[in-house]
Amino acid sequence: MLRTLIIHTIIVSGIFALPLQVGDISPNFTEPICANGAGDFDLYTECNGDINGGSYKVTWLMLFTSW
Repeated sequence: MLRTLIIHTIIVSGIFALPLQVGDISPNFTEPICANGAGDFDLYTECNGDINGGSYKVTWLMLFTSW
């Protein structure tokens, strides 16, 4: 019973914790590319097919910080 409750709590909290849903537009940001290349990653020019010639991409962002 407790295990089922914990699993359901984790699933429900993950569903409702998403700030952006399907169809939402992410705000534009530019981040430096540290180890994987040179230059900056610009969300709109790299992943938006209307701007970059039809190459649509799905972007999964996982940002970690330590202060």
